[in-house]
Amino acid sequence: MARKPKNKPDQGAENVPARQMGRPPFQWTPEVEDYIWTKMIAGMSLRSLVARSSDDFEKGAFPSYDTIMERIKNDRNFSEQYARVKDLQQDLLGEDLIDIIDGIHPLFTTADLAQRKASVEERKWIMGKLRRKKWGEVKVTEVTGANGTPLVQPQIINTRDMAPEARMALYNALQLAVSQSEAEDAEYTETEEDAGNAR
Repeated sequence: MARKPKNKPDQGAENVPARQMGRPPFQWTPEVEDYIWTKMIAGMSLRSLVARSSDDFEKGAFPSYDTIMERIKNDRNFSEQYARVKDLQQDLLGEDLIDIIDGIHPLFTTADLAQRKASVEERKWIMGKLRRKKWGEVKVTEVTGANGTPLVQPQIINTRDMAPEARMALYNALQLAVSQSEAEDAEYTETEEDAGNAR
C-alpha cells in the first residue's frame, strides 16, 4: 500500500510576521483631551467622566480610566497639563465654597444654613487632603525659653572651615531632609475618589 506523502511546510512561513495579539493602543486626539480637561475643570473626577463618556462624548472611542492613568505616568506633557488642570479645579472648588455658604450655588439654593455649612466643611476637608500645602490647615507650636528666648541658640556653620567629608555628610543630610518632606507631601496628594472614600 502506497504511503500518503506528508504535507511539506511552506518554505516562506518563517518570513510571515507573527500575528499581533491584544487590543491596539488607543489613538489620542485633541477632542478627547479637551473633553477630559473641560469635565475635570468643571469638578468631575476621572472615574465619573469615563463612566459618562459613552453618553457625552460623541466623537468615537474614549480611553478607559487605566489608559488615562498610564498616559499621565508616561507622557510628560500630558502629566503637566493634568497637574495644571487639577490646580485650577481646586481653585474653582474654593470659589464654590463662597457660593455655597451664601446660598447662591445652583445645587444649594434650597438648602438650609446647617446643610450648607456641612457641605463646605466636607469640601474643605477634601481640598486639604488633595493640596495640603495650599489648602491644608497648618498648626504651629512654638516652644521658647524664658522671656521668649529660643531654647536652642542658632549656630552659624562655616562650611569653608569644614573637612570635605563633613561637607559631603552635611549635604547628604540636607538632601535626605528635602526628600522626606517631598515624600510626605506626595502621600497626601490623592485622587478625589480616594479622599472621599477615606472620609
